[in-house]
Amino acid sequence: MRTNGIKLALMLSALTVTCANASPEGDLKQMGYSQELIQEVLTSTGCGTIKSEAKETTITDEANSTQEQLTELGVTRSLTPNLEDRSGEIRDEVLSYWDKMTPQKPDLTPVSAELRATIEANIRKVLEDSGYSIVQLNLLDLPEGSLQNSLRAVIRVTKGIKARDSYKEIQGNLAEIKKMCVEAATVDGITYLSELTTFVAENPRNNYYYEKTILQP
Repeated sequence: MRTNGIKLALMLSALTVTCANASPEGDLKQMGYSQELIQEVLTSTGCGTIKSEAKETTITDEANSTQEQLTELGVTRSLTPNLEDRSGEIRDEVLSYWDKMTPQKPDLTPVSAELRATIEANIRKVLEDSGYSIVQLNLLDLPEGSLQNSLRAVIRVTKGIKARDSYKEIQGNLAEIKKMCVEAATVDGITYLSELTTFVAENPRNNYYYEKTILQP
């Protein structure tokens, strides 16, 4: 009994420092001490509570770390915004920039019935004066949703062919009628023929026809 008391005293003395960092239970088992003696040592030195305290400390540290991460994530995802909302101001600045960069179109007078009649008469006169027979002359409104300040014309003419190379002469006729019609449809410096206008020249020899638009040179 005295021997066990001495052993216990020595163990308590040796383990006091050890318990500051970790539980010596595993080491005591390897040394061959009985569970009863080991339990007595753990109880006497307070080593039995170290493991649970260490675990509690670890859980607390992890919880604090997680909270810090969530807080940082909230800031970066604007869950808790730290900056003033300037989205409306930025939008106004972008729109203002594009207004300045977009070329301003001149104010065009909508095509009235009187203006339409004037343009048609001008086109008809310039074509007939140049020896063309008018097969079709239509001044049409642009599709719905377009600016209604110009007209989509369909102009189809025919003229006797003089040259042996009929194709070359027809192409020359197309270029000529396009130029004349654009000038005839220009009133007070404003051209009222839209880019959708089509010019057609027929070859009376074989009834072939060729087309050109304002977009074509």
